[in-house]
Amino acid sequence: MPEPLHDASLPVLVSIVAAFFGLLTMGNVVLGFVMERIVPKRKIFAVPLAHGQLGFELTGNLVFLAVAVVTFTAALSSGVIRFGEDSVLRSLATFAALLLGFQVFYYFLHRAMHTRPLLWMHRWHHRSQVTTALSAQSMSVFEALAWMLGYVGLPLAFSLVVPIGFWGYVAYMVFNVSGNIVGHANVELAGAASATRAATLFANPWVFHALHHARWTGHYGFQAALMDRLGGTEFGDWPALYQRVAAGKPLESLKVRGE
Repeated sequence: MPEPLHDASLPVLVSIVAAFFGLLTMGNVVLGFVMERIVPKRKIFAVPLAHGQLGFELTGNLVFLAVAVVTFTAALSSGVIRFGEDSVLRSLATFAALLLGFQVFYYFLHRAMHTRPLLWMHRWHHRSQVTTALSAQSMSVFEALAWMLGYVGLPLAFSLVVPIGFWGYVAYMVFNVSGNIVGHANVELAGAASATRAATLFANPWVFHALHHARWTGHYGFQAALMDRLGGTEFGDWPALYQRVAAGKPLESLKVRGE
């Protein structure tokens, strides 16, 4: 970890962490809403938002940010995560390990939160059946705490094996948060080449996750179809629905099915 950050007082560290997550969130929320406006022909669902949706999503985001700031400040100030001397190799290895590790972690967490005993944790997030850029981090405090197991617990676990790269960790968090927020916008930005079965092992189109919110079950993975394909929870009709949206024909019902 950089010395200025390591030596920072608690108030300064809180301010840095809050600025990181706050600015990252605000910038990507604005980007998501802008994309919906400038690419209207790629709208996914032509269905009205729930009553008061933007309001409860904003509240959920504030909850998430509060939990993230407290958790990251505690982790960085305590030194529980072991950081090694930064190098390009260490940063790339850290990014790759977190990229794959979070995919696995989130898939099983998400599936668990859809079981009857844990659904109460996840219900707030699913109040958004048609998603917006504010939907991504709109969640209960309990779900936000569960996310921190991936955001902080996962790199902590990796660092017990080998020290991780600080800047690789930062880069992954930027990638994770940005992709999550913009990925909830109600617009399809993926081109045809990135909507093939092979390509979606690495990154899924926007329709993919939009269908999870509309249908409640299936498509539990994070930013890619890899874990859903392995777990048998991938919808077979998403390619047909992608083609429909990509052709400028938004889905007019949450219950729509592809051919």
